[in-house]
Amino acid sequence: MLRRAAAMAVVLLIVLTLVFFLMRMAPGSPAYLIVGADASPAEIASVERELGLDKPLMVQYATELGRILTGDLGESIFTGDTVSHELMLRLPITLELTMVSLLFWIPLALIAGRVAAARRDTPVDATVRIIGNLSIAVPSFWLGALLVLLFGLYLPGVLPSSGWVGLAEDPMGHLRSLVLPAFVLGLGTFGVTANTLRVSMIESVRTDYVRFGHAMGLSERRINRSLAFRNSLLPTTAVVGQLVGVMLSGSVLIENLFNLPGMGRLLVDSIRRQDYPLAVGATLSLAVFFLLANLIVDILYAALNPRVRQKFAGT
Repeated sequence: MLRRAAAMAVVLLIVLTLVFFLMRMAPGSPAYLIVGADASPAEIASVERELGLDKPLMVQYATELGRILTGDLGESIFTGDTVSHELMLRLPITLELTMVSLLFWIPLALIAGRVAAARRDTPVDATVRIIGNLSIAVPSFWLGALLVLLFGLYLPGVLPSSGWVGLAEDPMGHLRSLVLPAFVLGLGTFGVTANTLRVSMIESVRTDYVRFGHAMGLSERRINRSLAFRNSLLPTTAVVGQLVGVMLSGSVLIENLFNLPGMGRLLVDSIRRQDYPLAVGATLSLAVFFLLANLIVDILYAALNPRVRQKFAGT
């Protein structure tokens, strides 16, 4: 676990370093946005001194790193609010969107993959494979833009094409505002998960324990349910864990497309306005949740498979 924690710390340090220097290398300065385009060079220099942007780049980096190590993410340049508070307002929206998408798509994918494997080389199997491959091939930004156009112009009132409604404000409206973004965000996970489970179950049929089950006179249905499906959940769990990280990063596009005030939109807005502390905080938060998702999957994988438990404990 110590090695795993050290590896996660190194990854976060690399992410912080890349975001910091890429933001500073971008043309312009937040001082121009604060004082306006007609400001004099003296006014711009004064704002940059207040923000600490007049210091050497390595000094700024060391200051930023030291502050983050103490748990202080700083304050937004434009709102004056603490970065931690801004993140706490936006993070629940992104996590809820990801969870709703997973709860909708993963059970469907497990059912589809299991049915396809049990009916291998039949029209049912072919249909599941075609739908799964299409869900992977369709670009999310294209599908999202198409749905925004469809429900915004041609089907107004059926489902909201953009915007966010708070749960306390209108529970039903809140769920309706999640439908389209959650559908688009997790569509690709359906195909990947269903295909992984199908292939894994088909491979399980060739294993010794399944042959032993046949020799013991177990029915095909019981073998698929109790042996092949259960053992196929191991590789499927690992794949789903990777997909959670992909969905968190994909939320950047989906939230901006559907105008949701989550972490993805916060990140894009902070980069566009060159709000350095907010951009660094949002990026680090997404990276932390990406790493935590993979860690949770590894723990679940070890719990499901005792053979890797000892190896995991030693990492």
